[in-house]
Amino acid sequence: MSKLHDLVDLIKRAAQAVESSYFLLPTSYERAGIVRERVFCYELYHQMRSLMTDANIFSLSGEIDKRGHLDIKPKHRYNPDFVFHIPGIHSGNAIIMEVKGNIEKASEVKKDFHTLHTFIKYYKYQLGIFLMYNHSLDELIARHSSMLQSLRSYSNASSIHIIAIESAGSKPVEVLLIDL
Repeated sequence: MSKLHDLVDLIKRAAQAVESSYFLLPTSYERAGIVRERVFCYELYHQMRSLMTDANIFSLSGEIDKRGHLDIKPKHRYNPDFVFHIPGIHSGNAIIMEVKGNIEKASEVKKDFHTLHTFIKYYKYQLGIFLMYNHSLDELIARHSSMLQSLRSYSNASSIHIIAIESAGSKPVEVLLIDL
């Protein structure tokens, strides 16, 4: 399973397998639950690793700290939520992924897209994924249509996938940034 489309399919299947308590984490002060991206990401990581086979040539890493990385410019030292790569070589960079459970703040959404764009453009990642949960694609478009239109001008907008999964068990919806 080394092909990129197989990895994208794996990510969608893993997101669909995440249980509802990870979408909204119940707390003592909010029984209905609150968004905790890290909690969701840990479970998503577990689901992705559970679906990966020995045939997969890529390694899955979560939130690799880029501080001190000699090949990455200081202004690009973001910490993406996930990467599928062959550690140690840029030519083995397959997928960079950002995850967002709350899309209210345009600045945070834009930062995630900028991270995807930067790592594809400068560090040989073949594609980027913006995976959002608790929201529909229509909601993202309605909330941030002008920003998304401006992001379509990225030279690699056809390599950035948006995957939306509204709730546990729902079917993920996928679109390319360029197609918005």
